[in-house]
Formats: sequence, C-alpha cells, structure tokens
Amino acid sequence: FLILAIVLSKGKGAALLAGYNTMSDKEKAQYDEAALCKFMGKIMYGISFCILLMGTSELLGQPILLFAGVGLLLGLVL
Repeated sequence: FLILAIVLSKGKGAALLAGYNTMSDKEKAQYDEAALCKFMGKIMYGISFCILLMGTSELLGQPILLFAGVGLLLGLVL
C-alpha cells in the first residue's frame, strides 16, 4: 500500500485505479488525472497508516491501537 501511495501521490499510475482504467477516452477527458491520482495517493497513505496501527497493536499487545486502526480505516473508506 505504501509503494502504491508513493506512485499515486506523484500523479502517476492512473491505469492502476479500478474504474478509471476501464473508462473510454471521452470519459477520461472529463477528469483531472493528476489530481485524481494525488487524492487516491492520500487515501492510500491513510490506509497504510491504519495497517501500521493494527500491526503495532499486535506487536505491543495493545488492543486500543487495533480499534483505532479499524476505526480510522472505516472512516477513510466511508
């Protein structure tokens, strides 16, 4: 997730975004590809952070970090 976040935050990798890569060229022209990639990059950074929190909770034995990670992940997705 982190590697994908880095690629997307540079404004590249639009072909990796589900839905966008299946659009026709006419539909793609309606979107700012670089801005879409940068937005999705930010989302991917957030998901990476949530996964890091969940993994850290397992290592430290702190269930509160798990709940925080899951809560943040749900908030990001919604």
